[in-house]
Amino acid sequence: MSAKSGREVAIRATSGLVYVALVLGLILVKAPYFQFGMAFFSILLARESFFLVKKWSGNQPSLWVSPMFLLLPLSSILPPNFLPFDPALGISAALLLLLSILWLSKKFKSTVLWLNLGILIQVAFWLLSRLGYHDPFPSKVIMVLFFLTWINDTLAYLAGSFFGQTKIAPSISPSKSVEGFFAGLFGSALFLYLLSKYWLNADPLPWIGFAFIYVPLAVSGDFFESYLKRKAGVKNSGNIMPGHGGAMDRFDSFIFAVPLTYMYIIKLLL
Repeated sequence: MSAKSGREVAIRATSGLVYVALVLGLILVKAPYFQFGMAFFSILLARESFFLVKKWSGNQPSLWVSPMFLLLPLSSILPPNFLPFDPALGISAALLLLLSILWLSKKFKSTVLWLNLGILIQVAFWLLSRLGYHDPFPSKVIMVLFFLTWINDTLAYLAGSFFGQTKIAPSISPSKSVEGFFAGLFGSALFLYLLSKYWLNADPLPWIGFAFIYVPLAVSGDFFESYLKRKAGVKNSGNIMPGHGGAMDRFDSFIFAVPLTYMYIIKLLL
């Protein structure tokens, strides 16, 4: 390993450890600090989505709609019973009205794309914030979501590096292999079995089922982010995490996985 590559690995490892420590710290300190952290992450990813859309479309989205990206983060900080109505209803209505207006002009296509992409990404963090207000605070369950993502990514990477022969979608993400996918899937199922049995003291079956739903959705989010970067013609979506491809690289697994498994978590895992 060259001195340069060794330095890059050290930088990546250090920033990764800082990220892990920050996430675990937010979970442990509970509400409302956990919600503030999720709000910060969602705003950060809305910023990175602006960069991707600008590169993709060749036009800069209108910054006057940027306050729209504060609605979900701000509503996620509010306690569940703070308002007599669900703020998501007002947010959805406002977005639908704004998108309807913007669609009337081709001039605003990049802005519409940014709004759709940014809000899509933010929804996962909004739901995590809502989950964080569950009583009692499900700190272990939220930790498992992050652990599961890290375990799946690590196992898929290692298995793909040593045994990967069959590429899933080389035109989008050349490094992703079928062998890596199944290693991550079954390894995650085993991980959740052990975790549920010996740490959560819960019935392992729903947790094993969760792995088989969550992992494919998480991988889909990974492919989605790779597709966005390829369309934009960039390697990184941002530079806030040295050694990584942007903050979106750390959270792309949540884009589809969290919204589509939220009810599963609420109904079967809590």
